[in-house]
Amino acid sequence: MKVVQMSDIHVGSGLFRPELLSSAIEETNALQPDLVAVVGDLTTEGYRWEFEEAKGYLDRIECENVVYAMGNHDARSVGYRYFEELFGMREGAFVVPFPGGEAKVVVLDSTKPDLDDGEVGREHYAWLDSEFRGWERGPKILMIHHHILAVPGTGRDVNILSDAGDVMAILRELKVDVVLSGHRHVPYVWSISGVRIIHSGTVSSMRVRGTMPPSYNVIEFGPEEVSITLREPGKGEGEPLASFSREPVTSSRFYPDFNRFVKYDRLPFLKE
Repeated sequence: MKVVQMSDIHVGSGLFRPELLSSAIEETNALQPDLVAVVGDLTTEGYRWEFEEAKGYLDRIECENVVYAMGNHDARSVGYRYFEELFGMREGAFVVPFPGGEAKVVVLDSTKPDLDDGEVGREHYAWLDSEFRGWERGPKILMIHHHILAVPGTGRDVNILSDAGDVMAILRELKVDVVLSGHRHVPYVWSISGVRIIHSGTVSSMRVRGTMPPSYNVIEFGPEEVSITLREPGKGEGEPLASFSREPVTSSRFYPDFNRFVKYDRLPFLKE
């Protein structure tokens, strides 16, 4: 299975570079991926014209499975209404076929209107569990804009998920294979207790940090290994970002019951 992960397009910013996005889309089409995961911040201020311009570019992606998550910039100016109109529901679960299996892709909206902070929220925990638990036909992939773990090389860390601890515990419990995130504009990979968290940089803007250029990720799931390549739009084949075994190798054991830490709350106004 081949996945292209891009994020933080930022149409509307003076630092947006349309030639970079065009190159990334052309290269993506040449790769013929099974899934294109666009992990938020399509826009800068959440205005309708920004979403329309972003859609004009992204509609050129030829992959049958293009899945979008919403970013904090998209939630500005009540922009989530335009996101839903032009790109579909902000959250959902999808089955993506690939040779030899099917992947379960779950998209969470971690944004709050007009705030840079992110949160999954207790009301999502049971749904997240129901979508991933028992899935055995292929990789379990979560798409969420905000970062769950701090990303090095990004300065003082801000805007991490406010319920990151609970979310990480749930992902470990469910044996989620990979988490695709953006937000910090720096590509990086963490592997924690079998959960691989893959951050992508900004694909088409100069809102970069440190020495990292605009980039996107290509993720390939093989029978024995998962490899991630960092690619700069228009710069050729790219460079290795990370690789790890297809099945997580860990000697960690956790003895207290999971439900001592995380409770799946029902909304109090819903009847049994």
